[in-house]
Amino acid sequence: MTNDEYIKAVKRNSNRLYLIALSYLQNHYDAEDVMQDVLLKLWKTDKAFNDDVHMDKWLTVSCIHKCKDRFKSPFVKKTTALDEVKELYTFDSIRSLDVFNAVMSLPKKERLAVHLFYFEDMQINEIAEILKCKPSAVKTRLYRARNHLKEILGDDWINE
Repeated sequence: MTNDEYIKAVKRNSNRLYLIALSYLQNHYDAEDVMQDVLLKLWKTDKAFNDDVHMDKWLTVSCIHKCKDRFKSPFVKKTTALDEVKELYTFDSIRSLDVFNAVMSLPKKERLAVHLFYFEDMQINEIAEILKCKPSAVKTRLYRARNHLKEILGDDWINE
């Protein structure tokens, strides 16, 4: 991989990887560390990628694996204050802030499925492959997440 290819990949993926890690870890500093670790892994890899989509998918999988490894470490702080995380996003309405709070309160597996499906525009089969589970498990996680969001936000949140 050349320097220019690496720089393009970093510009294209750094924010996306950070948001995936933040969604998974709910800690700004750990999310930054994971993003940097994944991008460093990209720099060091000898893997030949077919195209940008292949590289992006590899980075996404690597990011999720690094996040899972983080939870195994006894030295990692598991959560951060939501106020600290909210500063990283811009909300166009109070309702958007309510949806954000509700999503961040979901269980980890549901939160990650929601992030990959709605924010990364991934298909259910892609998410299943990345999370190493069946597509039916992803559908169940999304179904449960929607029900939890419906309980928290009421019925009208779906229209927004």
